[in-house]
Amino acid sequence: MKTKRHILIVDDEPDMRAALTAALKREGHDLKTAENGKDALGLVEIEDFDLVISDVKMPKMTGAELLKAIKELKPETRVIMMTAYGTIDNAVESMKQGAFDYLLKPFSADVLVSTVTRALQTDTAMSTAPSDAATENDDAAAIDPRQIVTQNKTMQELLTFAENVAYSQSTVLISGETGTGKELFARYIHQCSPRADKPFLAVNCAALPEGLLESELFGHEKGSFTGAITAKQGKFELAHGGTLLLDEVTEMSLPLQAKLLRVLQEHEVDKVGGKEPIPVNVRVIATTNRDPKALIAEQKFREDLYYRLNVIPLKLPPLRERKEDIPVLADHFARKHGQRNNKAIAGVADETKKLLQKYQWQGNVREFENIMERAVLLCNADTIQPSNLFMDDDAATAAQPASANGSSPLGNFRGTLQEMERELILRTLEETEGNKTKAAEQLGISIRTLRNKLTEYKEKA
Repeated sequence: MKTKRHILIVDDEPDMRAALTAALKREGHDLKTAENGKDALGLVEIEDFDLVISDVKMPKMTGAELLKAIKELKPETRVIMMTAYGTIDNAVESMKQGAFDYLLKPFSADVLVSTVTRALQTDTAMSTAPSDAATENDDAAAIDPRQIVTQNKTMQELLTFAENVAYSQSTVLISGETGTGKELFARYIHQCSPRADKPFLAVNCAALPEGLLESELFGHEKGSFTGAITAKQGKFELAHGGTLLLDEVTEMSLPLQAKLLRVLQEHEVDKVGGKEPIPVNVRVIATTNRDPKALIAEQKFREDLYYRLNVIPLKLPPLRERKEDIPVLADHFARKHGQRNNKAIAGVADETKKLLQKYQWQGNVREFENIMERAVLLCNADTIQPSNLFMDDDAATAAQPASANGSSPLGNFRGTLQEMERELILRTLEETEGNKTKAAEQLGISIRTLRNKLTEYKEKA
């Protein structure tokens, strides 16, 4: 039997309000609507709502401002935010401020109903402002499973596709180069699925030797091998009802591939040393950065397992094929690591973004984030300049034209950040034949900053 709850919908688009109202009325809820945050807050002041669903971008009062006001006025009221791809980072920030969840537009009625159901089933004590653990653990907030920032059409289509297939039970095989975000997509699928309130567990199949991986996946009984002093549940058992990510599944040995195939076919696991199979209900998502068909030809991967895993294929493009994402990712990572390191970084200079777009990014988004984190640490102003970039491999020469002596200001530095900064400044001065004004312009810093740095180097000499 469905429980009738009092819900407020806030959106400045009439069609959106109507669609949300229709979907939730079918679930038997009592609904009210507001076309902006100011009107919504007026309703919250005089009525008690079980749930508020609000857009992020609205006139008069933004969704973030409304969320803050609701949490101050009635902290027990749960709030779900709605956002488009371009403002996803704002929604993630809203989660830190106390939002229960956020919906990524466009979303289906099923996704809406599932999210609302989870919000209404969640204990009130858990839906108030974030706990100390949540606010203090920046890492947990930073790796929010749906924090996929993109303006690339292909990536947006893949996100929509992932959302649509989330409600099936079929296995998913996500392929793509290292650092393209395969695990983020796996977590996104899990969070969009009816299993979202169940466990999401991940196993790196390349990180463990065969014996340990078998025990990690399927579990073992006490005394089943030397060192098995207690019984252990495997990841399949622990993920019962939820999702299991098999990261780099193509690195699994052939004997283990056969055992995995049986689990996928029979939906039961055999523990190492066990006597009876154990039924499991697990949605499997696998990832690989290799070509499974090439491995099948080399007889290193089972063809039948490949087809069992590849029911729903997702292939993620490398960052160098989605250059339009680089500016938004640069701003996103600058803010993220600025907050983590208590640095007031307002953004990234246009010259820096152009330079980043010339780089080939063999390590994709993972490498990009590492570079941006380092740039944040090097930045002494509120905007990241080209001089704050240090790239560690030979591909950096593609990002910046070589100087007259063939060197690149970005290439192959080693040592501490201070040492790299000193080396960059001295090298630039050498290339400009001691012209401090030109050097400061190339470095993206003021002439005064350059002089102060040179004085500092003389004092330390």
